[in-house]
Amino acid sequence: MEANTLLLIDDCEDDRYLIKRLMREHSPRWSIQEAESGEYGLQILHEVKIDAILLDYSLPGSDGLYTLPQIKRAHPFIPVVMLTGQGNEKVAVESIKKGASDYISKGGLTHYALLKAVNNAIESMQLQQRIEEQNKELTQFAHVLAHDLKQPANAIFKMGQLITNKFAQDMPQEALNQLNLLTESSLQMFQLIDALVSYTQMDLHAEHLIESTDVTNCVELALANLATEVSNSNAQIKFSVLPVINAIPCFIVQLFQILIDNSLKYCEKQPDLTISHQSDETHWYFSIQDNGIGIPTEFREKAFDPLFRLHSADTYQGTGLGLATAKRIINKHGGAIYFSDCENEGSKLNFTIKKSLLSCEVW
Repeated sequence: MEANTLLLIDDCEDDRYLIKRLMREHSPRWSIQEAESGEYGLQILHEVKIDAILLDYSLPGSDGLYTLPQIKRAHPFIPVVMLTGQGNEKVAVESIKKGASDYISKGGLTHYALLKAVNNAIESMQLQQRIEEQNKELTQFAHVLAHDLKQPANAIFKMGQLITNKFAQDMPQEALNQLNLLTESSLQMFQLIDALVSYTQMDLHAEHLIESTDVTNCVELALANLATEVSNSNAQIKFSVLPVINAIPCFIVQLFQILIDNSLKYCEKQPDLTISHQSDETHWYFSIQDNGIGIPTEFREKAFDPLFRLHSADTYQGTGLGLATAKRIINKHGGAIYFSDCENEGSKLNFTIKKSLLSCEVW
């Protein structure tokens, strides 16, 4: 049986001796590398192939919760089991949030509990890695499929334009209308294909993109991208200074672009949008209120399902993936998105984003 290597990061020599004895007596296939500090443990990780890590919470200079994110950034698929004191549930919860696969108390430590925690952590990480690989394959497939689907759509669009430019003067109005419908449908196909690709990309590993994000700037960028739609509808969009949050900036721009575009699309008169925010100790709360046609209560949850359309494309253009993509962005930022009642006409869409967003919580 192939030997596995366990990295034990613990400054207490007696605890390291106990763990080594338990592992070697009851699971000789494990070889053990030792480190007295997080810094030395990180050095070993660069030099030796490690299959699992036992990380003590109480380390000299910095605790295990400081070392853990450094390990996960450099080696995201090596499982980490946090060693905690007796009954220290708060540390255990924080370690899971920061990327540990499991935790185990040093008090009354047995070989069974130790091996179970390590083996479960390895199995869980292997499953996560397989899911990650499948998501990457799905994304690659989506790009290939998008390219293949766009080719016939592009041919239809160009042929429609060619026929219109050459023969429009000689064609009956009804035939010309049908030809225009053909080219518009091909453009809608382009939009749907792009939306599908964007939707699949929400599963990409992008936690390294998390940074301090100025939401005001994100809204302004979204409005710049929607300049034509805002100008054509003569929309009034009001917002004050919005907060700086911990997030992935490009996704926050995309989020506001989707939601503002959605509000503009479903306004039958001059759009009037208000973007506001508030916060508590754990979350940011944002809302976008408009004066559009609103959404019936019974469809508020279903509106976030992929490809759900309350109205036909003939009535309101769209792909049916905008709100579904917005929901995925919010989910990845530790929040929720939902419609609520409006005092007046229109709809009010709300979403939350977790304040203490950590990279390991996103994907």
